[in-house]
Amino acid sequence: MDFLCVGKIVKPQGIKGEVKILPLVDIPAIFNGKHKLYLDKREAKCLSCAYRLGFAYAKFAEIKDRNMAENYRNVEVFIEKEDFYKIPSNFVLTDDIIGEQIYDENGEYVGQIQGVDNFGFDDVIVIKDGDERIYQVPFVGDIFKSAGKKMFVIRKEYEGAKTDYEN
Repeated sequence: MDFLCVGKIVKPQGIKGEVKILPLVDIPAIFNGKHKLYLDKREAKCLSCAYRLGFAYAKFAEIKDRNMAENYRNVEVFIEKEDFYKIPSNFVLTDDIIGEQIYDENGEYVGQIQGVDNFGFDDVIVIKDGDERIYQVPFVGDIFKSAGKKMFVIRKEYEGAKTDYEN
């Protein structure tokens, strides 16, 4: 079973065992109480969950009171990867796109995705073109016209914006 870490318990919230979770993905639907969540890869029964002000607040059956909740501080929250794919979103996992071929809107080969960097704002796709040159391109909708599981299309007019990548 493959897991995906979607958050981390920050602290207890209240006296009845609710915990405050820092989400690691920008998909609030994960924390709506409809998906099976795991605490440190052990299944946990989520009784209720709400998403407020950038945090998820969850009540798990295994956590009875504030004292028990203290023991869960810094524990990671997981979802099964298979369940993650069932959630409607435009979210793409890094592992799923590495090695994918990229074409422009005319169907011409642009290159292959070698990796993804994140410097704090937008993800940056590392692309190796047919001449073995490596480029960095921001992964934004203005450049990547469409993204599917098998093919990525890049808008050709942004080709001049590429910069050589130095390791």
